[in-house]
Amino acid sequence: MVADAQLRVIHGSMDYNDQVASVSGASITGDMKGADSGIWYLLIDYGTNSTLFLDVSETLKDPYVASVRGFDGDKDGFQEECVELNFAGLGPLQAGEDKKERDVKLVYDPARTGSITYTGLTNSSGISTSAYSYETATGYTGGFTEGDLGKIGKIELDFSVNATHATYPDNSYWVLVHFKLGPYTFTANNFGTYDLSNTRYQYRIGDQINHQGGKDLYYSKNAGDLWATFELKAYCKYPEANSNCTVTIKVFFYKPDGTMTSAFTVGTLFAS
Repeated sequence: MVADAQLRVIHGSMDYNDQVASVSGASITGDMKGADSGIWYLLIDYGTNSTLFLDVSETLKDPYVASVRGFDGDKDGFQEECVELNFAGLGPLQAGEDKKERDVKLVYDPARTGSITYTGLTNSSGISTSAYSYETATGYTGGFTEGDLGKIGKIELDFSVNATHATYPDNSYWVLVHFKLGPYTFTANNFGTYDLSNTRYQYRIGDQINHQGGKDLYYSKNAGDLWATFELKAYCKYPEANSNCTVTIKVFFYKPDGTMTSAFTVGTLFAS
């Protein structure tokens, strides 16, 4: 059904050890208990080599799928994908029936965990030394294939480049306003306090071990090259001519098994 994933179907009690009799490939066979009230739960436990995410919005269109959520049935700290299957409307077996068969459609998208690129980069220049102004660096992402789904888990704005006349947030000459990526706007409040010891802002999305908490970045069919633009905006005034601030944007994505990819980066420059 899904490469490198363990499947388990449990009864309506949601007891992890109360399994429906058999899961073989894409087929589930078992006896519905009266206590189930027509409900089974399909648990999908992704392995380290899994390359697909469940497309929740599309899967929920199936008439037998009641909900999708995370559920740590085996208590290992990682949430399985929990698909609630509602067969209550089928009713009991009738005369001449020995079983009821129904198809349930689960829709998957390729997980975007490989390399992405940033193109069309526009930096900010001409920043004043006498008055504050709003400045932006912009561009857009590439490297996705139509249908890819990325789940953003962490964003870092790194200021470790120590160029001549460098300016940093801790001296208030460069003040973060927001970072936009695709449909999302992450404000200064999201990033919180500047981490002086690591010279960065960091925004951690979700609990860092379960992909269900990530922000979906989906490249839909015919979306075009500009489907996921980014914008880094700051409020700036520099102390002297030739000052600059180099900001490296790092975006981390969840993998299906809940681990995190390495960062995909783009360097931006805010110069006087």
